Amino acid sequence: MKDAKMNLTMIATSLCEKIRTKGIELGERTSHLPLSFRLGENQWVVVFRFGVVATVGLNEKERQDVFSELNPFMENPHAVQKSEDISIEIGEGLDEVGSEQAKIPSLSRERVLVVADILAKSVMLERYEAVMSEVFSEAEPLAERLMTGLRGKVSSKELKKTIGATLLVQQNMIGRVEVHEKPEVLWEHPELEKFFVRLEDEYEIKERNDALEKKLRLINTTAETQLGLLHNSHSLRVEWYIVILIVFEILLTLYEMFLKPHFS
Repeated sequence: MKDAKMNLTMIATSLCEKIRTKGIELGERTSHLPLSFRLGENQWVVVFRFGVVATVGLNEKERQDVFSELNPFMENPHAVQKSEDISIEIGEGLDEVGSEQAKIPSLSRERVLVVADILAKSVMLERYEAVMSEVFSEAEPLAERLMTGLRGKVSSKELKKTIGATLLVQQNMIGRVEVHEKPEVLWEHPELEKFFVRLEDEYEIKERNDALEKKLRLINTTAETQLGLLHNSHSLRVEWYIVILIVFEILLTLYEMFLKPHFS
């Protein structure tokens, strides 16, 4: 007789900018990178250093209890948390990936880690997409000014802020989240490679990451070009000041040499 199918939900929540994983103890530890724990039968918690926590089989109160325990390890908690979930159907012979659903034969450690990796990256991409949408709306007027040849009143402080915001997103995407990297569990279980790729395609991880990188490059180029023009404008103004001072010095010298004796 085949085992009855079971339905669970994995929820990945972006809690903060960074989680210090050293010292966290939530249950039976099953991996170190990312940090994962088995809390009970079909209950898992996966903690990512880039501030995302994925849970399986926990009700809302249990999830909030986990977040409270992790609170001392969080750096720069988000005022607004973002979450993404996926329905997991467990049953003999299942191995499919569909829209917002994964069908798997068992809730093994390796499959939990693979699904959690994709869901955590997806929720972080959603956060970066929101940030870049805001930065993009601020950078768009800069591009319009460049296109029309108008400099407008843009301070170097504003431009540096825009460049800084894009660099911070780039640093997080490359240094912390490592969107292009595959989870380490695939080295131990290469048979899950196809399952991982199907999930990655379903959530359009690569496509969304590429779109973000294009926006980042465009915003950086626009802001840096405007900043360069601003610096050139300031340099030209300084050069004119120097020319005026030189002319004034020459006139003063001429006055001292030729005109002043006549008035003495």
